[in-house]
Amino acid sequence: MDKTLMRWVLPALAFLLFFWNPGRPAPAGAAEETGREVILEADSVVYDQQAGTARALGNAHVRRGLLVLTADSILLDEEMTRVRAVSESERGVRVRYGDRILEGNDLEYRLDEEVGILRKARGEADAVRFEGDSVEFASVAAARAKGWLKKKQSQGAASDDLFVLGSGMSLTTCREEEPAYRLVTRRLLILPGRRVIAVKPKIYIEDHLLAAYPFDYRIDLAKGRAKPLAPSLFHDSDRGTGAAFRYGFEWGERLAGDLDLALSTNQGLEGATRLAVGLFENGEAFLESSYQYNADEGEKRWRPAWGLRSAGDGEGRFSWSLRWSERESVNYSQGVGRTYKGVLWRDPELSVTSPWWSVAGNGKSQFRFFGSWGRYEESGERFEREGLGVEVKGSSGTRETVEPFWNGRLARYGYDTADARTVVEGSLGFRWIRRDVFFETRYDRRWIDGTTPMRWDDLDEIEQMFQTVDWPLSRRWRMAVRAGYDLLGDRLHEMAYRLAYDRECYRMELFFVDDRVGDDDQIGLRLRIKAFSDTPLQLLGSGAEGFFSSWEENR
Repeated sequence: MDKTLMRWVLPALAFLLFFWNPGRPAPAGAAEETGREVILEADSVVYDQQAGTARALGNAHVRRGLLVLTADSILLDEEMTRVRAVSESERGVRVRYGDRILEGNDLEYRLDEEVGILRKARGEADAVRFEGDSVEFASVAAARAKGWLKKKQSQGAASDDLFVLGSGMSLTTCREEEPAYRLVTRRLLILPGRRVIAVKPKIYIEDHLLAAYPFDYRIDLAKGRAKPLAPSLFHDSDRGTGAAFRYGFEWGERLAGDLDLALSTNQGLEGATRLAVGLFENGEAFLESSYQYNADEGEKRWRPAWGLRSAGDGEGRFSWSLRWSERESVNYSQGVGRTYKGVLWRDPELSVTSPWWSVAGNGKSQFRFFGSWGRYEESGERFEREGLGVEVKGSSGTRETVEPFWNGRLARYGYDTADARTVVEGSLGFRWIRRDVFFETRYDRRWIDGTTPMRWDDLDEIEQMFQTVDWPLSRRWRMAVRAGYDLLGDRLHEMAYRLAYDRECYRMELFFVDDRVGDDDQIGLRLRIKAFSDTPLQLLGSGAEGFFSSWEENR
């Protein structure tokens, strides 16, 4: 045979024999040994001698480690570095990386760099669905090497996890083909199972622009949390009528923060900011500062706080906080119709909480321990307090029949004034659903034994009942009413109402709470994304975040 012909034929035969495995999967053991082999499968493979490429046609697959590329046609170069995939059908190119799937119209992938680009792409990351012009994807290790992903952004992710970087994207948690809401962003970063970051997105309800978010919007997929997406409207006795906003931001690898703003008729502009610097795994230093009104002082003042803390993320981890604060504005409900609104110094306060542990043989019943020590100042007087306690919670059954639930807390506090106090409190109730009508009955009780020299932790004994009924008005609208009855005072002390426009993936809520004993009536309007719990706004009390918490937490 001619030597020139041999020089071309032998490499071609070797190329085909090594990569082409028609009609059957490649031996699993070979791929598992190193995870680096490239395996090409198809109904047929055509080798282009002049171009030095192999084109796989019909049910074509390329496999390498966790990565599987599927398309009608796949082109692989002779150096095994580049893959090009196209499909005749809409979004017929599929990328499977572990259990993650992306779909698009055409694909380019660099095997040597482990990065790719998929055009007209769509995919899912936990509850988030996204689609857009194009996405680049890579392993976390490759994304870090290319500078796409900061170390802080990938904290807790394995080096072979998937990372997605999109441009001209929209995202939503709705499952409908035409989503009820969506965020449109020029740049989208997705680390499935960890977080989603949309750069300065615009918020659309149906096809109508609602607002533009001025900072990067972050979703914590690991914790199922996100910051409020749109402003909350409110009315209360201290501030009057106003609107509250929250925005989040990051600088560099380790610095992150939040900015809360509230604008009201009585108090004008108020603000609060939080900065956190990561120091070690699950631990950070924080600095908080607010310019905030306090009813006890009757004025707005700067109120700083700082310290160290760990959220205890992860199974079996303790959480703790060491906190200093000056002129902290506190707003505590201490009893039926009695709310303490005062100013407190913490110098410092140390608190430690264990993780929730399940009761043996009953995964729905849990308990944890907590402890605290602190030096406090209020009204010019200084006190020291230490405390230990235990909490329990649980439920049983299902709401289709009857679901009992319970919560309890026992705490013992000692003071440097020789005072001591024991606080025992708990809730017992049950929930059920009949024909899309939700019912909840709850009994709350608190016992106090002993005294405290301070006003801010001077709780009252309570005994009260709450009854909630939530029913549909139409396919989209729901109405809820909650009544609170004070058994010790023999009086109806609270009525709460909520009107909700309810879509599959979001809810618009208008609520009103009538405090029939005190003067803490509140009205609010907010947008809730159902897939993620909102982080409460620091500037507003619990009322501005909704008044059916027992139901919302367990629905």
